[in-house]
Amino acid sequence: MILVIDIGNSNIVLGLYSGETLATSIRLSTRDHITSDEAGLITTSFLDRHDIIPDRIDQVVIGSVVPHLTGVFEDTSKRYLACSPVMVSPDLKLPVKIDIDHPHQAGADRIANAAAAFVRYKKPVIVIDFGTATTFDVVDDRGAYIGGLISPGHRTSMEQLIRRTARLHEVRIEPPPKVVGRDTENALKSGLFYCTVGQVDFICDKIIEETEMTDPIVIATGGLAAGLEKHSRYIREVLPDLTLDGLRLIGELNR
Repeated sequence: MILVIDIGNSNIVLGLYSGETLATSIRLSTRDHITSDEAGLITTSFLDRHDIIPDRIDQVVIGSVVPHLTGVFEDTSKRYLACSPVMVSPDLKLPVKIDIDHPHQAGADRIANAAAAFVRYKKPVIVIDFGTATTFDVVDDRGAYIGGLISPGHRTSMEQLIRRTARLHEVRIEPPPKVVGRDTENALKSGLFYCTVGQVDFICDKIIEETEMTDPIVIATGGLAAGLEKHSRYIREVLPDLTLDGLRLIGELNR
């Protein structure tokens, strides 16, 4: 079995694969400080909950964008699972070519997303990952990851707005009943939701115009992606486990 660990700014996600099938996963809030023993307890408790003994883990794959937690989970893998983990980076064998100016600046999550999307569709793709940041990642028809965009995530934007305004409060990220909000709560919901949808479609327009890609597949992932595909002109489907799938694929190529 393969254990994949996606360490993001908002969440840490552990996924357990049996072959190509994601058997189970768990999503935890990312904490600023965690010891390798705490990470070990999290990991072994996750396995215990599903009656998996550590000896059944053949490989651990870690994709991290949080440097101070990268070494923590690397140490945990070695100490608790007796596995030297695959640490996702552009130096590994990958299903896609990293064709950007500074390859080592590409985040592990973006590499995993690009890899999983291209392997799945075998054609040009745009992956939009909705999390702390909203990222757009582009893979062309050669299977080359050519870069993308990074912007504040819609929850991050909302938190900053609330923090800086005295009379506004946080609202759920969901479609409002109307675009024109008739009270403050629905005005906030509308601005948050439809500005996100408008951003997606406008940026996809610009990417397609600039790259001259023909009919790329646009998919969404990330903890805040659900529901946006019903309102965007471009998003074909939401794949919540895309990053985990990419980590698994990269692990299999680097056994």
